[in-house]
Amino acid sequence: MQRQPGIAAALLLLTVGALSAEETDDDTAQVDTETTADILEERDKLRMTGDIRLLVDYFDINFRGGEGLGDHDVAGRFRLRSQFGLSRDLHVGVRLAGRGFASNFDPEFIWQPDAPGPSGLRSGQFTFDELYALWARGDHLSVALGRIQTRFVLRSGVFARSLDRNDSNNVNVTWTDGAQATYRADNGWNTHFILQYNADEGPGSIRRGQLDYSDSDSRVTGFAAVENLTPWGPVVQRAIDVTYMPASLLTDGSETGRRDDYWAFVGRLAMRWPQRDTGTRVRGGIEFGYAPNTPTPAAANLGTAIGGVAWNVVVSLMEFVPRHSIAINYGQTDAGWLLSPHFRQNEESTEIRYQWRPDNLPLIEARIRVRRDLDQELDAIRKGRTVDAFVRLTGQFDLFQRR
Repeated sequence: MQRQPGIAAALLLLTVGALSAEETDDDTAQVDTETTADILEERDKLRMTGDIRLLVDYFDINFRGGEGLGDHDVAGRFRLRSQFGLSRDLHVGVRLAGRGFASNFDPEFIWQPDAPGPSGLRSGQFTFDELYALWARGDHLSVALGRIQTRFVLRSGVFARSLDRNDSNNVNVTWTDGAQATYRADNGWNTHFILQYNADEGPGSIRRGQLDYSDSDSRVTGFAAVENLTPWGPVVQRAIDVTYMPASLLTDGSETGRRDDYWAFVGRLAMRWPQRDTGTRVRGGIEFGYAPNTPTPAAANLGTAIGGVAWNVVVSLMEFVPRHSIAINYGQTDAGWLLSPHFRQNEESTEIRYQWRPDNLPLIEARIRVRRDLDQELDAIRKGRTVDAFVRLTGQFDLFQRR
């Protein structure tokens, strides 16, 4: 690959300069959990905020056809949000987001409903990944409308994994076009409803495999979730999600074959011990998903029955020394699970990640991950395998706010 070290150096200087990792009262970093619906504080002001993420990645791929590839690259993502309060109950916002790789960077601005690449924006592309109006009545009810960011993740400390919905994970830029209504009850239970628009070519979020949106009946995806983040003894997260995608599953793998509704159900549970948010502690979680309708083995290019089960488990050792944490994540997704932005279908994934949250400096992370096919595809001479590692820096900034 052709290198452009000047781009990498510029990104590094931007990231290090006067940025800090924003602290939260949760073990999981806010930059990986915040959604448009969460922007409720100081919503009557004009405010400009943003973040920059820089990543140096190494990968070694064993392709299913027998070939191999090993290389490295430098990637960066930049996001700048401006929000303005029209009243105490209503504010509007817009965020410019872009990503790039040093090996292939040709800047352009795009505006379209579907994600142009399998992980959102392609290298060099910029877009508005938020363009919304948010109405909120007190601290209980809110409705966001337009282009928004939606996330429902396992809050397991070092990791923020999701089997079904996590816009703009890692250095990706993805989005949800539609509406989200949220009700926050006094007992800690939050209820969410999302209606997402899907263009003919697909939505703005990551979807995989045999999901297709060329049928007019597949225009709107429905999503509902209930979640509680209030500690209940050692339990710090309880959540259940359901996704409904009408006429979106190409059961036989072809637009001329059968087309079925795709349902997916996800449950999440996270725990922490001892029951404190400072000092050395263990935080762990499990996420389980089930899709009752799956493609046929032939559609998935497999000779075995297709399952619709997905799961992953995380164990994090938080602050084994102050501000330093480490975690392991293991997951499996059957060939019929087609929703996760983190896990591909028919995959086994193991990852170890280290995280450092220094004062007044970017969030620093390093990982090594191994991904393998669960079942060998019919026309493959071996199972695919990928080993990748990164070092990643994330800085957040607040440019100004004014009434």
